[in-house]
Amino acid sequence: MRFSPLQTAAILPDRKDEVRSRALEILAILERDYKHPVAGFEEANPPRAPLCSNPHMHLFEAMLAWEKQDHDGPWSALADEIAGPALSCFIDGGNGGLREFFAHDWTPYEGKKGRIMEPGHQFEWGSLRGNDEAIRKAKRLFELGEEHGICPRRKVALMSLYDDFSVRDGLARLWPQTEWLRAAVRFSSVTDGEERQRYLASGLSAIGALQPFLDRPVKDLWFDKWPADRPMLDEPAPASTFYHIVRAIYEAEAVLATAN
Repeated sequence: MRFSPLQTAAILPDRKDEVRSRALEILAILERDYKHPVAGFEEANPPRAPLCSNPHMHLFEAMLAWEKQDHDGPWSALADEIAGPALSCFIDGGNGGLREFFAHDWTPYEGKKGRIMEPGHQFEWGSLRGNDEAIRKAKRLFELGEEHGICPRRKVALMSLYDDFSVRDGLARLWPQTEWLRAAVRFSSVTDGEERQRYLASGLSAIGALQPFLDRPVKDLWFDKWPADRPMLDEPAPASTFYHIVRAIYEAEAVLATAN
């Protein structure tokens, strides 16, 4: 098993200085070779379209995680820098949903591709933090994911919508259910009263959405895909999904620890 610099710093604190240096090297490469001339980062070098919001979300979350390990590093500043295009470009100024694909000037990509919005990513960007605008938009993303991105029959988060919130792809995968749970738990930890109860109820619904994917005869594995018109696909469980499962567990544990 190979660990990222951040994971190594957390698991092996005696190597923190070493892995911090490695992380700074990686960050320098990103800044040198992939920095977009206006905001955010390019998708490739040399540049090509479409640009994507999703890699920025992963970088944003990495910066938040490094921030906890290294308070004096550049991580907070970069997290805030990424939040800028998220609030001004990725999130549509009209309907409040988060788009996936963009032209090189950060306008929505041409055709249907530029209209794609994924419920799982509406939930995942709920980690936006900071001022009232960011919190308001993060809650709006959650609201949209919950209102339009949940299959009324199967009660699971769907793969993708168009920007009018019609269903583009009715496939359900495991990972959006974990992001639904993470976001609900996160918002329940920063709200109170009826609002908190609503997020807790949504978290319970997300757990219910997860359960069919985990009910697999092979112990400790999972189903990954549930088509709209067929049973769960019996295929190898991708390792990438494990990352989402673990993150949902960590988020729930952290909130429970705070509550106690």
